[in-house]
Amino acid sequence: MGFFSHGNKSDDIDYDRLRRDLADEYGAQSAAFSGGFGFLEMCDAEDATNEQLLEMARREGFNLNKYKR
Repeated sequence: MGFFSHGNKSDDIDYDRLRRDLADEYGAQSAAFSGGFGFLEMCDAEDATNEQLLEMARREGFNLNKYKR
């Protein structure tokens, strides 16, 4: 940890890329099998805070190491 670091590793995440990938995942789910529910989750991902994105990604089983800068 750096001298001024507060231990918040979430700042190292590329949230723009994570947001796009989650929206793509939910869009694919919507088209494949969940219909409106996947579409709503896709919209939620587009408007989510960074913390909400992390929770969504964990729920979907995303490897967050892939999104570290």
